[in-house]
Amino acid sequence: MDGVIVDSERVYQEIERGMYDEIGIPVSKEDHASFMGTAERSMWKILSDKYGIDRPVNDLVLEERERFIARLEAPVSIPLMKGLITLLKDLKSEQIPCLIASSSSSEIIAKVIEINKLGVYFKGFVSGDDVTESKPSPEIFLKAASLEGTEPSKCLVLEDSVNGIRAARAAGMPVIALRDSDSDQHSLMEATMIIDSLSEVSSEKFRKIIAEP
Repeated sequence: MDGVIVDSERVYQEIERGMYDEIGIPVSKEDHASFMGTAERSMWKILSDKYGIDRPVNDLVLEERERFIARLEAPVSIPLMKGLITLLKDLKSEQIPCLIASSSSSEIIAKVIEINKLGVYFKGFVSGDDVTESKPSPEIFLKAASLEGTEPSKCLVLEDSVNGIRAARAAGMPVIALRDSDSDQHSLMEATMIIDSLSEVSSEKFRKIIAEP
């Protein structure tokens, strides 16, 4: 979802860096970037263990979610990624089922779907709350495939993070990496294909990738 459906990665980074400063922990940009695609709980658990944060992990997770939802509901909300609606309409017309598999919480995913009226395009979602292991574990993608009753090799993943790409690969799924200005080119090389915009892909392109050995 984040960085593929909504242009939210920078918003998360702003919120998290603000919280790091308030708590007083010296998280480097490199360490922060390494958490991209992982669940908030996993990130805060690692940081709490490393820096001895004296607040419960659950409190930190809830605070980050509250700050993000406040941004979602602001008059100028977090925008959808360019080309998303055209792609979703194409997939829907071709009867290709879509699900969201995101490390975000179920509350945030549901709010993104509601605010942007995306429910008509997605059959369901799997959130970070629904799995025990965060990306790069393949658990979230395998669970999404099982919900749809589809073999993993017949699923295609759209991702923007190296952790997500590795999770898809571990699940046995081809994966398209959506690059942005902050992407590390080398970190995306494990993807089946790299694109700069969702306008570069279509239902026809997806079928060709799935059909390739």
